[in-house]
Amino acid sequence: MAQFNKFETVVDFSFWKEACEKYGSIVRYRRGDYFAHAETMLREVGWIISGGFKHSIIDSTGKEKAVGFVFDGAVLANYESAIIGKLMPTNISALEDSEVWVIPAEIIKNRLAYDPTLEIRFLQALFGQAYEFILHTARYSPAERYEQLIDRFPRITQLVSLKDIASYLNISYRQLLRIRDSHLKP
Repeated sequence: MAQFNKFETVVDFSFWKEACEKYGSIVRYRRGDYFAHAETMLREVGWIISGGFKHSIIDSTGKEKAVGFVFDGAVLANYESAIIGKLMPTNISALEDSEVWVIPAEIIKNRLAYDPTLEIRFLQALFGQAYEFILHTARYSPAERYEQLIDRFPRITQLVSLKDIASYLNISYRQLLRIRDSHLKP
């Protein structure tokens, strides 16, 4: 499957996958199961064999907002919690039934400490994606962002609810329906 997050194409994550396959165990998550909860320490990280997960927060009004997605063939983690030791800023929950190679976060932390160049490339890729997301949100209209999301990852509407796509795009569900309906018209 095509990588959803740009940083996944910038850094060679074969080291992560290999560590998970060598030291990990396969864990199955059902749709809605949590891999991690906000305000906890992430002690395990993973490699998604199949399925998908969303990163979400609870906003100031108490509503859940999707802030990121990861799908099969990708890292399942949060750098700040797993490597730096901060509390999780997001919840991570399964979008669908999923299988993940899971290992202690310490293994990846030690690998990055052993190879500072790799860690710098990893951090640069994460920072670049975050900065690009901010600029992208300011530069493009909600309709343009939706069209670009669909162009970049056509299966997103099959894997992620429209409610979650709307919150990811930082627009209302009703606004997304209007955009989607106009996008579907010839």
